[in-house]
Amino acid sequence: MLLHDSAVDRVRALSWADLRRIKSDPAQLIVLTVLPIGMMAFLTPANKAQLRFFGGFPNASGIEQAGPGTIVMFAFFITTLLGASFFREHEWGTWDRLRAAPVRAGEIILGKSMPSVLFSAVHLGILWLVAFTLWDLHSKGSTWLLLPISASLMVATWGFGIALVSLCRTIDQLSIMAQVGSLAIGGLAGTITPRSTLPGWAQALSPFTPQYWALKGYQDVILRGAGFSDIITPCLILIGVGVVGGLIALFRFRLSHSKVGRS
Repeated sequence: MLLHDSAVDRVRALSWADLRRIKSDPAQLIVLTVLPIGMMAFLTPANKAQLRFFGGFPNASGIEQAGPGTIVMFAFFITTLLGASFFREHEWGTWDRLRAAPVRAGEIILGKSMPSVLFSAVHLGILWLVAFTLWDLHSKGSTWLLLPISASLMVATWGFGIALVSLCRTIDQLSIMAQVGSLAIGGLAGTITPRSTLPGWAQALSPFTPQYWALKGYQDVILRGAGFSDIITPCLILIGVGVVGGLIALFRFRLSHSKVGRS
């Protein structure tokens, strides 16, 4: 499978192999898409009251918080999909065969990352489409500005995921840390309820989370009509998170490391 002439060919072969596996069992992808849509429906009425009475947006419908908040939270759940693509090889006993193939560690990282990055793009697109059509989300700023924020968010989630793959020894460790990062840290950042309704200590800590900056970028555009110059800082911070994750993987990821792929 990996006896190809160029690094591009080898990366493409690894990506296609994982894409075929995902296609044969799409349940996880379906859940990660349907669940946030249901969560938007659940949170929108409560977020409407919170935005109107505590956020200073008297005309808010609630989807301005429920939409981007849910999208940012579930974007980080993609890290479980990325982790599974690596740990599955150890569970099936095929990692040694992959190590023996003429492929470099960087090519394995890229090849096995591409399917999750592709799904992340599709996932974000579907959820934004639902928010704008099903819940009639209106944005004060240009909706095109959501694209660079989303691209930066994808970089951050990839960096977070590949760092976990490099640092965690078992799939259970990765799953727990990914869930904590998505739920607990996401909640701290204001993805579930507006940041203005959080306790003071949580508001003080939230800027130290990547979810806060993604949500800030989205809501600055949607609620405040921000322009391109206003989203540069959130985008750069999210990209920085991805770069740091990539550097962790560069120094920590080793083909010789053993992983436990099942509970």
